[in-house]
Amino acid sequence: PNEECSNCMKGKQQRKNVPKKSSWRASTKLELVHLDICGPINPESNGKKRYFITFTDDLSRRTWIYFMNEKSEALAMFKKFKVMVENESKESIQCLRTDRGGEYTSNEFSEFCDLHGIKRQLTAAYTPHQNGVSERKNRTIMNMVRSPTFAVKDVTPEEAWSGIKPS
Repeated sequence: PNEECSNCMKGKQQRKNVPKKSSWRASTKLELVHLDICGPINPESNGKKRYFITFTDDLSRRTWIYFMNEKSEALAMFKKFKVMVENESKESIQCLRTDRGGEYTSNEFSEFCDLHGIKRQLTAAYTPHQNGVSERKNRTIMNMVRSPTFAVKDVTPEEAWSGIKPS
C-alpha cells in the first residue's frame, strides 16, 4: 500500500497552475506590444485576405491591424509595423507578448528580435488568457465585422462581407 506506482502517479497528474494574467503593465509607449493572429476568416475579405494580425500597445491600448493571406506573413507584417510605429512615436519596441505559434517562434522571427534588442514574452501553451489583451481585441474586431453583415437586408452575411454572391 505504501509503494508508489508510476502509472498511478502519471494517471493522477494535473496540469500545473499558470497565472491567469500578467500583473506587469507597461509604463511607456511601446514598452510592451501584444501580437496575435486571427483566422482563417470565412468568408475571406474583398481583398482575398484570410487572416489579420493585431499589434496592441500595452500602455495606450492603441491597436493596429494588418491583413494577410497566410500566417507565415507575420514577420513581414511585424517589420512593417515596427518601422511605421517607431517613426511615428520616436520610441522603440522593447518587448513582445505572443502565444507560442510557429510564426512567432521561428528562428527568423527570434533572430530579428535579438538583432533589434526586443525581449520576448511567450505565453504558456494552451493559455490564451495570458495574452488576453490581444485575444479580446480580436474578439471585438470579429464582432464588429460580423454583426453588421447580419443587418444587411436581402443578402447573405457572406455576400455582405465579401461582396460576392454565393453560388
